[in-house]
Amino acid sequence: MRRAPTLLAAFSFAVPVLAQNPVVDLSLWTTEHLNGSGPWTVDPPRLWVESTNAAITDCSVFHSDFDVVLLDFRMRIDVAGGDDDIAGFVLGWQPGNSTSATADYVVVDWKRTTQAFQNWGTANAGLAISRVTGPLTRGYGNGPIDLWSHTLNCTELQRSPTYGARGWDFYTDYWFRVLYTASSVDVWLDGVREFGLVGTFPPGRFGCYNYSQSRTGFQFPLPGSFQQFGTGCQGSAGVPYMFSPAVPYAGSSLPIITANLNPAALPLYVLGLSRTFVNSVPLPVALGPYGAPGCSLFVSGDLLLFVTNYQGTAYATLALPAGLIPNSTPVLFVQGMVLDPAANALGVVMSNAAEIAVGVR
Repeated sequence: MRRAPTLLAAFSFAVPVLAQNPVVDLSLWTTEHLNGSGPWTVDPPRLWVESTNAAITDCSVFHSDFDVVLLDFRMRIDVAGGDDDIAGFVLGWQPGNSTSATADYVVVDWKRTTQAFQNWGTANAGLAISRVTGPLTRGYGNGPIDLWSHTLNCTELQRSPTYGARGWDFYTDYWFRVLYTASSVDVWLDGVREFGLVGTFPPGRFGCYNYSQSRTGFQFPLPGSFQQFGTGCQGSAGVPYMFSPAVPYAGSSLPIITANLNPAALPLYVLGLSRTFVNSVPLPVALGPYGAPGCSLFVSGDLLLFVTNYQGTAYATLALPAGLIPNSTPVLFVQGMVLDPAANALGVVMSNAAEIAVGVR
């Protein structure tokens, strides 16, 4: 996700959509250190953030600018982080909770291996949900004992039925969904509900959390889109109509279908980086003067790809490389072109067009 390949060169033909209540812009989030000074680094699309510890005892929260209700995200720990400590997230966080005597929030944390350390007590391997009420108690290196061993002002509420005694693995995608309300807390991991609490919970923010575990990363989803525009023109078997039944996501394949074709016609897809100009000529370009009345070119023809005609329907999948930078702004435009000699003097008809914005999940 860090680097995008040359766009058109990267394309080749060959779980439900995640939802979230807010718009995530990590440039608006804030780092709050519970101990130490290790930074959280945000990537250019502002959808991925990763911790970097300055010392082994660093402990911090990178919290949102909104109160959390429903949120989906991916957590992954880079093997370059070494260590075997704690990663997770907090719910109901209020700015200043790191030093507040009246702090009250929920923490979901995951320890890789069971470990006793200095005067902090023992942190047990596995995934757990706890509640912090009150100030943190400082131990060796000023590290918060409460959060390490789930003691003092940190009360462990439940352990995951699946991962309660099993540590996390390096470089593995863990998909979380959180539903946090005033009366309940529900957490799903990889589609399985691991925690369901009922009670009274304070409103507050979501925070990425790390305790002595560098290179903990969080990815927040951005829905892609396939938005149609323009209209096709009459061919020998009707007006070609292009659509996709899927949502474009980096690292996935996007099916593109064009219907209403002459079964003997040869279909293509015109890919372009613009819907405004082709070279210096404004788009759309009317093809009537060239022998195709009612037809228009809507996208710049940067790349032409032949596809297969399945008895009057063109079908192809567009591979969206994982290295594409997600963006809500369209990065690619596509239109169907059909070589149909029976249709008009030019022997070409065009479908409607679409703009593609690549998301991430």
